[in-house]
Amino acid sequence: MREFSPVAIALGIILSVVFGVSNAYLALKAGMTVSASIPAAVGSLALFSVFYRRGTLLESNIVQTVASAGESLAAALAFTLPAFFVASLQFHPYHIGLLTFAGGIIGVLSGVAFRESLVEDESLPFPEGRACATVLRSRESGEGALVLLGGVVGALIRTFQTLGLFSASASGSLVSRIWALDLSPAVVGAGAIVGLRTALMVAAGGVIGWWVFMPMYDQAPPMEIWNKYIRFIGAGAVLVGGIYEFLRVILKLVHRFRKGKFWTVLVVAVAIGALAGLLIPELGIIGGVLGGALGVIFAYVSGNTTAIVGSSSNPISGMTIAALVVVSLLFKVLNWGDMVSALAMASVVASASAIAGDTVQDLKTGYIVGATPRWQYVGEFLGIAVSFLLLTFVIDLLGKVFVFGSKELPAPQGVLMGSIVEGIFSGSLNWNLILLGGGVALAVAMMGVPVLPVAVGLYLPLHLSGGLLFGALVGKVLGLEGKHSGASGLIAGDALTSVLFAFAIGFLGWKFSLGYSWGWLPSAIGLVLGFSLLAWRYRVANHL
Repeated sequence: MREFSPVAIALGIILSVVFGVSNAYLALKAGMTVSASIPAAVGSLALFSVFYRRGTLLESNIVQTVASAGESLAAALAFTLPAFFVASLQFHPYHIGLLTFAGGIIGVLSGVAFRESLVEDESLPFPEGRACATVLRSRESGEGALVLLGGVVGALIRTFQTLGLFSASASGSLVSRIWALDLSPAVVGAGAIVGLRTALMVAAGGVIGWWVFMPMYDQAPPMEIWNKYIRFIGAGAVLVGGIYEFLRVILKLVHRFRKGKFWTVLVVAVAIGALAGLLIPELGIIGGVLGGALGVIFAYVSGNTTAIVGSSSNPISGMTIAALVVVSLLFKVLNWGDMVSALAMASVVASASAIAGDTVQDLKTGYIVGATPRWQYVGEFLGIAVSFLLLTFVIDLLGKVFVFGSKELPAPQGVLMGSIVEGIFSGSLNWNLILLGGGVALAVAMMGVPVLPVAVGLYLPLHLSGGLLFGALVGKVLGLEGKHSGASGLIAGDALTSVLFAFAIGFLGWKFSLGYSWGWLPSAIGLVLGFSLLAWRYRVANHL
């Protein structure tokens, strides 16, 4: 049976770019990403069904492997590259891209080394790895058409919003408290994917920040209060939440450190980090060694986490922020490095953990469908090698056109990392606000509620958590909750259209009116109608 064919590689690279741009845009827009594997599997199914019906199951698996690698790398780049802009640091964007590539290599090697102890352990659930195998086997399911349909809907709504006809946000007052919704297709689509329970937890964090803490500082406009106080309270919650989740997972994994080839990979990762530190001045030798060591530790945690609860619940940003704070404090106290090297180290850690989780998930899918592991390894390397080149350009372009930290492109995680590291090195970080947020995170943990969704909601501007909740409610009512296909199409359509407009604005000098002549209601109606169309097509495809 054909497996590692030129057609499979070409289609995998195409999907790697499409979904990579989508995930990067979603991370910049809403501070979160969606699982890489399932959309890539559905996209693989769609392309083979439309353009290459002779494609085999194993070729489809290679397409999915290459595509999901690029999409995972997007999260690492989108979480860390904007931080350099926020902290006003001098750097070369492609140096950061190369660092995420180095971290990706560490992630793939970690996934390979832990294959025997994780992938071949039948006691581990691997929810998304098994789901991908099911998708790849269902050649006639019609799921692929949902991705294309969602893409058209997302692209149309984003076009109207960019041209100034529709407003992409709504806000008002409810019992003297602010409510706000982000109505971009990417944010609303992400809400449908994460589901109502997670969206409610994120919204709960937003309510705590904007309805409980904000009135304490009621002497300025809401966004000014958020920028000066609330986001640092949220940063403390995310920091403590990330550390809590890391310790909670790693305590369960101590007995597994004897298995696999952990210590061998650790030595190789440190060597890769040191070499990267020699070649890339932003990192430095010390940052490289720490990045390699922390990268493989977090890669191991990431691989085990995805094996148990899936990629969507993998706290990559929380772990990266925790590593960044620890290393920044260490650099500051010992006078070893600076802000640039600390953030560069974070790029390696974020990439290693993101790619390791994806690699392990893809290897499980391949294990189920009978794929050849070595071809999957090659596919993972190809996916990250091609994607980091284009995604670095795209993220840099979006930042220059729309500006990181603006309402059009909040880049929440990047802004958070940049602000924290700048505050630590300058000594201006308000630790009282950080500790206040950390206290909220501990209280949430004591109640047995997942910490990071609430912490992220506390950190995000209210319109983003409101948009996620809106999408989750619509998805729940229409039976699309947790369904990746149509919602992933919405995100992809929004992202690709936004990149095209960014290119037109940045290179062609196009300008658009932002008068929003028809207000926000058409955006909301368009999204509901779009979801209704996707729900109808889903029922037709699944004969419901």
